[in-house]
Amino acid sequence: MDLNEPGRRRILFVDDEPKVLDGLRRMLFPMRKEWDMVFAPGGKEALQMLSLEAFEVIVTDMRMPGMDGADLLDEVVKYHPEIVRLVLSGQWDPEMSIRSAKTAHQYLTKPCSAEMLKTTLDRIFALRRVLSGRSLKRLVSGMTTLPSLPAMYHKLIETLESSDASTGRIGEVIASDTAMTAKVLQLANSAFFGVSHRVSHPADATRYLGVDTIKALVLTIGVFSQFTGPPEAAATLATLQRHSLRTARVTQAIAKAAIAGKEIGDHAFLAALLHDVGKLILVQKDPEMYHSAMDLAFKEKLDLDSVEREVFGGSHAEVGSYLLWLWGLPEPVTEAVAFHHRPRECPAKALSAVTLVHAADAFARELDESPEGEPALDEAYFEEAGLSGELAGWREIARETLEAGEDS
Repeated sequence: MDLNEPGRRRILFVDDEPKVLDGLRRMLFPMRKEWDMVFAPGGKEALQMLSLEAFEVIVTDMRMPGMDGADLLDEVVKYHPEIVRLVLSGQWDPEMSIRSAKTAHQYLTKPCSAEMLKTTLDRIFALRRVLSGRSLKRLVSGMTTLPSLPAMYHKLIETLESSDASTGRIGEVIASDTAMTAKVLQLANSAFFGVSHRVSHPADATRYLGVDTIKALVLTIGVFSQFTGPPEAAATLATLQRHSLRTARVTQAIAKAAIAGKEIGDHAFLAALLHDVGKLILVQKDPEMYHSAMDLAFKEKLDLDSVEREVFGGSHAEVGSYLLWLWGLPEPVTEAVAFHHRPRECPAKALSAVTLVHAADAFARELDESPEGEPALDEAYFEEAGLSGELAGWREIARETLEAGEDS
C-alpha cells in the first residue's frame, strides 16, 4: 500500500492489557471503513509487525513488561522515523515521561474518548497530505529536536549546571532560541508531565516544568541539540533567529494596540517566535540546497514558498506547522505558522494570530530590507477583514518597536 496516496490509513495500537486492546477495538469499530487498525500485545510484537508492514501512526501504552513504551519508541525513531508516534497511557510516571519526551510526538491520557482519538488521528492524516513526498514526511516526523545556535545551546548548559540555576534564568535563555522554545512548549502543552496546561510563553513553560525536570530533559535525555552544520548555514540560522525575535516583539506591540485580547496576543506572540521554524528544518536537511532556493527566489523575484515546494516538496510554513502540530502546540499557533505568508487561505477573516503575525512579519522584513524573495503584505486580506485602515498605524508601531530595540 502506498501511504502517500489518499485512502485507508494504517494505525498500530500497542498495549499489553488484552482488555485495553479489546476496548480500543470496540470503541473504534465505526472507523473500520476508513482505517486499517492492527493491535499488538507488546513492544516486541509491534516491532515485528513494523518490519513486515507499513503504518502511518503508532499509538502505544507506556508501562509494559519486557519492552516498555519508551524503549519501543526509541526503536521506531531509529528504524521507522516516518511514523507519527503517540503515547496513550493512564499511569503517569515522571521517569518514563522524561524518557519518552524526546521521541513521542504527543501524549494522550486514558481514558481517552473515541472522539478525541479520532480528531487527533484525522488531523494527523490531513496534515500528512500537505507534504508531498515520503522523504519530507520521514524527515519531519523523525525529528526529535530542532537545531539551536551553538552559543545559545552552550549558554543553556552553563546556566543549568550553575549552582544558582532558576526557572527565570533558564526561561530567558530558552525564550531567546526558536528551537528551544518550540520543544519546551511541546512538553508544557502536553500530558507528558501531568495535567495539560495551555501555555503560550517559553518562560511560563519553564516555570511550569521546573528546574529539575528541565535539567533531566536537557542534560540526561538531550531534548535540545546544537546545530553542527557549515558556518554559512549557522549564519543563516542566526539571521532567522534575529528575525523571529524581532517579529515577535512587533507582533506583541501590534496586538496591544489592536486590543486583541490576552489569548489572541499570547498565541500571536508564540506563533511569531516560531513562524520560520520550518526553515530550521529545511536548512538542517540540506544547507546548500536551501541557500540555492533562497538565491533563486531573490534573483528571479519568485515567491520563496513556491520555490521551497518545488525543491523540497513543501514550504517552510507547511513543514513548520506540521511539526508544531505533531508536537501538540495550540491550534491557533500552528494555524498562524501555516498561513503567515498566505493569510487569505485561512478560513478565519477576523482579527487573529494569523492577522498579527502576517502583518508583523511583513513589516519586519520591509524595515530590515530582507534579501529574501518573501511575499509582501497581503493588503487584500486586510480589506476582507475590515482592517485596512489599521495598517498605517501598525507599520509605524513596527518601526518604533524595532528602533527602540536597537537603542536598548
